[in-house]
Amino acid sequence: MLKIVSLRYFSSLRIKLHPIDLSKNIRGYMDREDTKQLVRNVIEHFSELGELTSRSMFGGYGICKGKVMFGLVSEDKFYLRANNQLESIFVTYGMNQFVYRKRGIPVLLKYYHVNESLWQNKEILRRLATYALSAASSEMREKDTQEYVRIKDLPNLNLVIERMLRQAGIKSCEELFSLGAFQSFIKIREMKKGIKSDLLFSLAGAIEGCHVVTLPTALRDDLTEQLKLYDKTKK
Repeated sequence: MLKIVSLRYFSSLRIKLHPIDLSKNIRGYMDREDTKQLVRNVIEHFSELGELTSRSMFGGYGICKGKVMFGLVSEDKFYLRANNQLESIFVTYGMNQFVYRKRGIPVLLKYYHVNESLWQNKEILRRLATYALSAASSEMREKDTQEYVRIKDLPNLNLVIERMLRQAGIKSCEELFSLGAFQSFIKIREMKKGIKSDLLFSLAGAIEGCHVVTLPTALRDDLTEQLKLYDKTKK
């Protein structure tokens, strides 16, 4: 038989009820959704660099091309990865360094905030992102150098190109990665005047670890522009 219990019974138990605050949960959910939307926007914005993906990193999302992480989205902000050379360049554009708190201890990482003025200048931002990707790729190539015994074993390269590089004073993968595609190409062209720009793109692909056909359009355009400016100054 169902027993009816009066409200006095519950009040006599002196149970203290606390109101449930859903605002924090809602704000947390909205923050996560905003961050995910920013990740999608970043990937779309830099689609010229190739097929990009994201993965969880440092409490946010790393922006990657293949296995190479060159950007970071954290707390509704986007950061570009720097190496020793890029850090000074990023600072000149007013980019602040990312501070990651590990167990309450601040740790400075080599990622720099893309501020509003850079978002407004698409051309400069594209170049900086290209540099960041190239630098991150080079660092990964350096770690994997042991896999390549000789220059000819790199993507797009062969024994003939290896010999030309050696004649130009570039005798190892490490030297090629350190000097970069453009400077390596110029050294070869100073010896062999008839060398075409196709070799420049092949060298860039070798450093990036990709076939020349899949070389990012932004990187190809940047190298083409560098070559035009270089040739113009030599006239």
